[in-house]
Amino acid sequence: MEQQATVPTHAPSKGERYREIIATLGKHGLSAATGHPGAEQLRLACEELGTTFIKLGQALSTRADLLPEPYRVELRKLTDEVPGVPYEAVASIIRDELGASPDKLFARFDRRPLGSASIGQVHAAKLHDGREVVVKIIKPGVEDLVEIDLQIMEDLAHQASDRWSILDEYGAVDLVEEFGDTLRAELDYTREAGNIEFFREFFEEERGFTIPAVIYERSTKRVITLERIAGQKPSELTERAKRKRETVAERIARFVLEPAFGEGLFYADPHNGNFIVETGGAVGVLDFGMTGRLAPQARRRVADIFMAFDRRDPERVTDRLMQIAAPKHPIDRAMLGGEISRLMERHLAPDLKGVQFGEALTDMLDTIRRYKLRLPGPIALLFKALVMCEGLIEQISPESNMNEFISSLSEKILYQRIAGQDLPGNIRNAALDAAELSIDLPRRADRVLSEIERGNLRVWTRVEDMERTMARFERAVETTNATLLASASIVGLAIVMLMYHPSGWGRWIGYAFWSVVAIVCVFSLRTVWAAFKKRKVR
Repeated sequence: MEQQATVPTHAPSKGERYREIIATLGKHGLSAATGHPGAEQLRLACEELGTTFIKLGQALSTRADLLPEPYRVELRKLTDEVPGVPYEAVASIIRDELGASPDKLFARFDRRPLGSASIGQVHAAKLHDGREVVVKIIKPGVEDLVEIDLQIMEDLAHQASDRWSILDEYGAVDLVEEFGDTLRAELDYTREAGNIEFFREFFEEERGFTIPAVIYERSTKRVITLERIAGQKPSELTERAKRKRETVAERIARFVLEPAFGEGLFYADPHNGNFIVETGGAVGVLDFGMTGRLAPQARRRVADIFMAFDRRDPERVTDRLMQIAAPKHPIDRAMLGGEISRLMERHLAPDLKGVQFGEALTDMLDTIRRYKLRLPGPIALLFKALVMCEGLIEQISPESNMNEFISSLSEKILYQRIAGQDLPGNIRNAALDAAELSIDLPRRADRVLSEIERGNLRVWTRVEDMERTMARFERAVETTNATLLASASIVGLAIVMLMYHPSGWGRWIGYAFWSVVAIVCVFSLRTVWAAFKKRKVR
């Protein structure tokens, strides 16, 4: 008998869930865990806490810039496959969202799911016009539980960042917010429908790609109906001709790379279960819930990193890494550049063949982690997708190499960066910028040189661990200034007494003089006592 998940009757309150999370983390001793045993305890805690934490663990398993290898290896064991919910719960959701039962909306609706994950469940169905489709639904109670979990994660991230500076350096709060945005997007099928439309338009003139159509009259935020694609999994192509396997591998690489660098939207979940190879060799894509978006500037810098790898230019790779992962603390750039240079020597063969792109990228992310740099979420997600893509390509066609696909796109990426779709406009803008700079540059240079000659050029810097020393120095200067001011006041008063004698002087001068002397004596004794105490402490 097929195992089914229990449908929750109600979501726990935030307080109840908070206590459950704290108790689970405490049970697994995560606060004191270090090394490999700690990694295993982290995985067990994620499994026990369910959907949100499983998704978080899976996301962290790909972040070589955040976690050491033992943790990543352990978290990769997390699986998102869980028992399905009963048909009655599925039918209830469809009635709520589409206004009728599955039996009325579809000519056929299979009660047994094709697959079930922690967030959604997929059923095969058939429309009344004869088209075969798949229907995906958000499981009941998932949205409320995920929202509560994300709120608690944000609270814990704030508290932990205040307590441990290392978490603040890695931007734990920002990481949780980025993860929350990604997970909320997976819970909204209207966003997935938008992603599908983008990829359909991007590859509409390509014969080698099949992107399913969205059946909008049978889709909402919590339900999405798509045309069904029939074929084989990429891993089942081992018996095919070598040329056909290479073609499929190339198409999957293009599907991930070209939209990323062409338009900035990329497919972020390229694993074997999300692709289908049709009889004619076309590649179909099944799930569009996880995508990422790169801003134009980030896209250009990432493209520069890959082109610099292709051209064996470690200096350029280092420059771009420093720009992408802007450090919050001083970085020894020469040392970082040396590590990048040695990394490239280890992984890049003269002809780029037989080189593991994923290993090189993972080593680079390890280097970023050691220098306490942090990649922006979208770029880290892209790197994860590229590593996954290479693994899938090797599974399909061991003869193929991810580096070859990236190399073939390098010149195209460079052309798009310089020219794009509006070459005359880009040339005009670049010419205007160059002209403005050439006119303004002499004036700016003259201004800087003049400031240097006058001695007014100031360079602002920050020396680590000097704050306390500077504070003590400032207090000493303040004490000295106060002492000098008091002494000057006494001298000035004495001079006034010698030169100026107004009426009533004799009656009040004695009081004023001895009051000032008393104040100076008290201040001097206080200063001497403070200095004696400091010396005694030392």
